[in-house]
Amino acid sequence: MGFMRFRGAELLARMSDDRIAEIKQSLVAHDLTPTTETSLHHAGVRCPLHLGTEAAVQEALGQLDVMAAVGVPYYMSCGTPGESLYETLFTVLREAAAYGAELGMTVTIKSHGGPAGTCHDLVRMVEIIDHPNFGIYLDPGNVIYFTGHSPLEGIDDVAPHVVAAIVKDEVSGERASVEIEPGTGDVPFEEVFGRLRAGGFTSGPVTVECLGGTDLEDTNRRAAVVRERVEGWLAG
Repeated sequence: MGFMRFRGAELLARMSDDRIAEIKQSLVAHDLTPTTETSLHHAGVRCPLHLGTEAAVQEALGQLDVMAAVGVPYYMSCGTPGESLYETLFTVLREAAAYGAELGMTVTIKSHGGPAGTCHDLVRMVEIIDHPNFGIYLDPGNVIYFTGHSPLEGIDDVAPHVVAAIVKDEVSGERASVEIEPGTGDVPFEEVFGRLRAGGFTSGPVTVECLGGTDLEDTNRRAAVVRERVEGWLAG
């Protein structure tokens, strides 16, 4: 398992060799192993869907090249809330899945609303992309946050396609709070991971996204508590 960072080392297409070397040196110096890079299609950065299919595909493939150079094995799309961009997104993910297979990298989409909201939606995404190198980065907290549905609805159907998971809790329903300590909200993590294991998810990144800390000391304390908690959920 690992923890997510949001800024400071984004892997962008056409990144210079010097910047790639700098990032790799920093990872070694801090004894870190990267697992996942995000493509924020919905925000118009790192893969600008609004610029059209060709530009978005080239940006995605360029990002995959940089990820391969750094040694990041999982590409995670956050999809898009714009229905007019769905077909562009689907094309980008098909092309990325095919190219990622050549590079030995797994292409995924995260539970993030839009066409990737509920577990049932995620199953449909697998059917639409229809590539063996495409999988699901399940975020059960986001299922609640974006849709108001339980992440257990349809989880047995999506479990065989889950290749990675996010640990982020949620409390009080749709569009409520996720800045809380995992294990203190409404996500039934123990059952989620039990049913994922039953569906075949036995390896792959498990990434903690939010901790809800008030300062560095509190955040580090929560990180230690959550790590132990997650290891218990994974062990079953």
